[in-house]
Amino acid sequence: VIVTYAQPSGAFTPIWVAYEAGLFKKYGLNATLQLLTPQVSAQAVVSEEADFYTDGPDLINARLRGGQVKYFGGTMQQLVLEIWAAKEIKTIQELRGKTVAASTPRAALDTATREALKKNGLVPDKDVQILYVQTVPAILSAIIGGKTTAGTLSAPNTLKAKESGLNLLVDIGKLNIPAFQVAYGTTEKYLKNNPNNVYAFLKAIAEGVVLSRKDSAVAKKAIAKYAKIEDGPTIDGTYEAFAPYWAMSLGVRPEAIKGQFDYLDEKEFPNAKNADPRDFYDNTFVAALSKSEFLKNLGMR
Repeated sequence: VIVTYAQPSGAFTPIWVAYEAGLFKKYGLNATLQLLTPQVSAQAVVSEEADFYTDGPDLINARLRGGQVKYFGGTMQQLVLEIWAAKEIKTIQELRGKTVAASTPRAALDTATREALKKNGLVPDKDVQILYVQTVPAILSAIIGGKTTAGTLSAPNTLKAKESGLNLLVDIGKLNIPAFQVAYGTTEKYLKNNPNNVYAFLKAIAEGVVLSRKDSAVAKKAIAKYAKIEDGPTIDGTYEAFAPYWAMSLGVRPEAIKGQFDYLDEKEFPNAKNADPRDFYDNTFVAALSKSEFLKNLGMR
């Protein structure tokens, strides 16, 4: 099976750990991890070129456009990101009239940027312009190079921002915004035709979450490899930034989907207003693992 992930961000550590610790193999899956941008990842799953999507809200957008896709689990259903700015910018209010870098339109990082601005009384696209530069490392480069005044980052790039002397404006994790940062999805056809693969995937992820939380050395080794970090303090900081937020329950939270509807452009997605969050996810696989006490035996809910 092909498992996509969207950024070299510590948010994806449980997936990396599941792969590195042989947990996919343990449950009978010969998995390949593939790094694709959020939108390309969603397209790959819709077109059946990849099996599992492991990112944020892009499958919601795909389903609103008619794609027969659903989420079946998640490990980070709130936004855990930070807005960093150039040295001369001390507060988020100083971003008025300036440009902020984000990854791709409507990805989790874009949502986080817009929500953080709104919560601080700034109107995205009016008070603050958003420039899309595809990847998190490119966002950091845009701020350091002066292409934008600020940008939204995830660890380890948040730590690199600190090293570069940039200023932290907003810790978005503390705002507790319900949304998908790491959720799992595939096509309805795949859920129907390959239930054993879905169960195996969820078992590997569940064990990956528990192992990532319990054994920081294993998690940090995976972070170093996939986020391409060599120095210890940055690896430690990346782990500490995300570990508290890896959920000990895998079920999809409807409020995370409902939250995404509210972030969408009404002109582009007029059907989002009347959409039912329940049409976008299938929690029966997680429920079955819960009923069998598999999750409880791991220490999950």
